[in-house]
Amino acid sequence: MGTGEADQNPDQEKKIRNLELELNDLRQGLTVVADYYKDLEQVSRRQDAIEAVDATVARKQVDEDREFEGIWRFHAEMLAADPSARVPYDTMFNAFLAYCTRTGREPVERDAFEFVLSRMENPAPAMDRGDWVGFRLKEGGA
Repeated sequence: MGTGEADQNPDQEKKIRNLELELNDLRQGLTVVADYYKDLEQVSRRQDAIEAVDATVARKQVDEDREFEGIWRFHAEMLAADPSARVPYDTMFNAFLAYCTRTGREPVERDAFEFVLSRMENPAPAMDRGDWVGFRLKEGGA
């Protein structure tokens, strides 16, 4: 009896030691996994914030592009070069509003319209004493 217990004790102690080492490894692994998920959560929050900012900036850019596109299309489709022609500001803006209504485009404010239109080319509009000079509205534009 005495010898059998003595032989089992070192084996049991060795098994207990191995189990304690494995338990310690598992604890360390659990800590690593917990840290990883904390980092992942922080990255996810940062990514959500970045996406929210990007969406806001992109939405604004899309809106601006859409506004510019409406003016550009009006310029391309409704204006013809004519060095002797004069179109009053009000007539031009009203033609733009009618064009937007007809094509389903969202009109812009008059100041934005005039700012962008004055920088277009072929024909290049010029402003002179309440008139746009250097082009005329095509048929159906007035």
